[in-house]
Amino acid sequence: MMKLYNNAQSRGMTLFPLLKELGIEDQIDQIQIAYEDMHKADYLKINPMGKVPCLVDQGIVISETAAIFTYLADKYIEKGLAPALDDPKRGAYLRWMFFCHGPLTEYMDFKSFHISNEQIEAKRSSLTFGNEDSVFLFLKNGMQQANPYLLGEKISAADLYLAYWLVFAIAFKILPYLDEFKPFIELIEQRDSMKGVIWFQKLNS
Repeated sequence: MMKLYNNAQSRGMTLFPLLKELGIEDQIDQIQIAYEDMHKADYLKINPMGKVPCLVDQGIVISETAAIFTYLADKYIEKGLAPALDDPKRGAYLRWMFFCHGPLTEYMDFKSFHISNEQIEAKRSSLTFGNEDSVFLFLKNGMQQANPYLLGEKISAADLYLAYWLVFAIAFKILPYLDEFKPFIELIEQRDSMKGVIWFQKLNS
């Protein structure tokens, strides 16, 4: 059985809809680890970064949320949540997955720290997200091209990952709820795997 080290207040919460969509909740031993225990020797042997989530599958250690998403969607590729390696849509799938893990979450962190747009612009060339306009343009273009999902008619793990981050950021006023986002978010919200995700409740309150 795979082990998933996690914390209820961590980014690892994004994984729960994926586990439901894949139908593998009973194949995961979910181990809650307190923040104060993440930097103790026992856990650092598993993940020297001292962070969660972290998945262990038959001795294989996968840290970083996007890596876990990608690993699990590929491991259970018959579930249809990841394009095959030779599928032309694979590139767009990976692009979205790692846009979320890199530029989008970096931008969200900067906004959470109340770093001004002027400071961001001054360091634009060294930031993965560039600036706010770049992030919004990427998202708007992607939402407008979604048909209805990012890769077309079938949902993928990238849709789940992006939607979770969007509703989280909007609920906490990190991102505005742009009109371009609404059809995509409302579509994902209808899925059974998203039932109980509190950010949707905050979004609609």
